Amino acid sequence: MEFPTREKQKSAYQEEYYREGTGERFLGMFERLVSGFRWLRVRAILRRVPGPGAILDVGCGRGILLALFRARGWKVLGTQISHTAAEAARRRYGVEVVVGELPEIPCAEERFHVVTFFHVLEHLDRPEAYLRKTWDLLVPGGLLVVEVPNFASPGFRLLETRDFCTDYPNHLVFFTPGSLARLLESCVFRVEEVSHFSLEYSPYTTLQNILNFLPGIPGRLYKAMMGNEEGRRLRRSPVTWLHAISGILLAVPAVMLSLVGLVAPVGNTMRFYCRKGVK
Repeated sequence: MEFPTREKQKSAYQEEYYREGTGERFLGMFERLVSGFRWLRVRAILRRVPGPGAILDVGCGRGILLALFRARGWKVLGTQISHTAAEAARRRYGVEVVVGELPEIPCAEERFHVVTFFHVLEHLDRPEAYLRKTWDLLVPGGLLVVEVPNFASPGFRLLETRDFCTDYPNHLVFFTPGSLARLLESCVFRVEEVSHFSLEYSPYTTLQNILNFLPGIPGRLYKAMMGNEEGRRLRRSPVTWLHAISGILLAVPAVMLSLVGLVAPVGNTMRFYCRKGVK
C-alpha cells in the first residue's frame, strides 16, 4: 500500500466525510450516540487530570469533546484538516479550531495540561512528528491520551484487509500494542496505563468484523449509517437490510466477544494514557 498524496488526504475529509454546516457524519440517532460517548471520554480524562486546565484535541471532529470541557471551565483548542468540520465546530459550539497539520501550527510551548488523539494517529503519514510536537506543547507531567485500533487483535489476523479497522486509505499506519508503546517512548512519553476495551468502539467493531465474513464490500452496515451519498445508496440495497437484520441477531454475541478485551490484551481498540517524560 502507498500513502495517498497530502492533497488527496485533505480533500477526503471535507464535505463527503463531515456534513457541511453541522460537521456530522452519521444519521441523527447515531450522532446522538456519538455525543453520549464523548461524555465517557471526558470522565476518563478528569479522573486523571481534575482541572480545570487547558486541553488540545487533535483531529477534534465536530468539536463535541471540546465543548464539554469548556463547560467545565477548561481552556480548549482543537485542530482539524477538514475545513468543513472546523467551521461546523466553531459555528455550533463556539470552540476554537485551527485548520492545519499540528507540526506546522504555531502554538506556545508548555501550554496544555492534556492532549488527546482519539482515532487520529492511524490516519497520519508521520505520527512521530505529531507526537514530538505534542511533547513541546504539554506542560511538565502533562497527560497524553492516544486511542487507536489494535492490529494485533484476532479480527485483523483473521480478516486482514477485510478487518473493519483496516479502512485504507483513511488509515495509513497500523499499530500493535508493542509498536505504539515503542513510538511513544521514543518521543519521550511514559506509558502509565493501557486499556484494550472501548465501549464506544469495541462492541461495534466486533459486530462489523463478524459481518465482514459475509461476501461483498466490507463495512457495509457502518457505511450505510453515514449521511453521505454512499450511505444513501447502500440504504436502498436489500443486501444492506440483510446485514442490518444479521447485525441485530448477532449483537449480543458480539458484545460478549468484545468484553474479552477487559481481561486480556486482545481487544480491537487500545487506549494509552501517557505522561510527558523528561529529555
